[in-house]
Amino acid sequence: MSKNFLKAVGLTVSLALVISLMSLPAGAAKTGIRVLVFAQGFAWPELFGSTGVDETERLKQFEEKEGVDVRIEWGDETAIRQKVAADFAARTGRYDLVLVGTDGGVQTYGYGGFLEPLDKYLELYPGGYFDPQDVYPQFLDANRVEGVLYALPYYSFGAGIMYRKDIFDKYGLTSPKTTDELYQVLEALKSGLRGEGITDVYPVTMRGAPGEEPTLDVAGFVYAWAGYPAWFEGGAMTPDQIKEKKAMPIFTGDFAPGFGAFVEICQKYGPPGISTHTWVDMMNIYAMGKAAILMPSAINAYAALGVTEDEQVKKYTRFSKSPTGSGGKQIQSFWTFSLGINKDSRHKKEAWKVLTFLMGKESMQAFAERTQWPNVTMKSVLYSDVLIKRYGLEEIKLNEESILEAEPFYFPYIPELNEYMDRVGTATSEAIAKTKSVEAVLSGLQTWALETMLRAGYYKK
Repeated sequence: MSKNFLKAVGLTVSLALVISLMSLPAGAAKTGIRVLVFAQGFAWPELFGSTGVDETERLKQFEEKEGVDVRIEWGDETAIRQKVAADFAARTGRYDLVLVGTDGGVQTYGYGGFLEPLDKYLELYPGGYFDPQDVYPQFLDANRVEGVLYALPYYSFGAGIMYRKDIFDKYGLTSPKTTDELYQVLEALKSGLRGEGITDVYPVTMRGAPGEEPTLDVAGFVYAWAGYPAWFEGGAMTPDQIKEKKAMPIFTGDFAPGFGAFVEICQKYGPPGISTHTWVDMMNIYAMGKAAILMPSAINAYAALGVTEDEQVKKYTRFSKSPTGSGGKQIQSFWTFSLGINKDSRHKKEAWKVLTFLMGKESMQAFAERTQWPNVTMKSVLYSDVLIKRYGLEEIKLNEESILEAEPFYFPYIPELNEYMDRVGTATSEAIAKTKSVEAVLSGLQTWALETMLRAGYYKK
């Protein structure tokens, strides 16, 4: 088993429980449902308290009503990913609900047969806590592999630009609609800031740390510059397409322009140390007022608004949609924090009840009330009073447009995606840090990808 398989899937945020109808007779035994997740204290505090270990009255009510005993296990992100992978590999079914994400986990585990298909549950148990008609289709589609739904989304996001309107106004700038305009804006910001002797505020903050994180954004740049998911010849997206067309990796081909643009922007316009920056660094830099733009994962600026003490950041931060690249497509950055049912769970019906409560309207509204982030899955919650009051109707509509215009499938859905995400992100970090040239890291990626696909039998006659 590879190191990357054991690493498995996720992004930062977490999980908890509660769900659907039918009271049981007093004294009836409850079914234990084990949940494995990270982000203790952040996910579902309305159910598990601010510490993540205290059952609230709401959770107890749910457990009593549904005859379940929700047992949640927390840990740091890496440890949880490893536990998910280890449980799947051992086929023990120890955990009923597990954290997966749409950046490798859903794909790797869906193709591997480790996740329970969920479409039949939507048909057999309609209504209740979770209404799929209220969820933006893109967030559900991203959790499908070959058309089969394997997980439900909690908090989710698409791409966008968050920027400081006061700084833009000072230099007579407007939010860029194309990547050509983006370069012009970044250069104008750099010239303006340096011309005033401001050396500790940077035109943009993005993420470039080694590992899988930057790949969500890098792949979005590749998509915008190439005009299609340019990882394999012809934009092949699935194992069958790659095998049928014998589509070779093209990391030194159409993948290269978008990759190079991402690296160049980080190097020329980002803060020092950006090759080590994660989403947390992006958030903190923007929160401290040290960047005029945060992109393309705008959610991290919404997180910054929740922690910043800089009044200018609070007052003048604005959202705009992602720029369109030379390939005619918008830069993407799309992800959902998702939970799936372990294929080896012995209590799948009860696990489904818990899953739909965790991902349902009540939990989603609680997330919006608590975080005041517009990065929610449901239209009814996005247009709820708390978010409209916080951002205004115009910004809420822009967020909705960015979701509706998003393309979740801007990178291939293959079993090896988990490994690719790690390799591409690490190559990005090396190029930004200039430990290797762009050409060298892409050549290395090309060689590794070809060897990986040959070893997996994609090009057999």
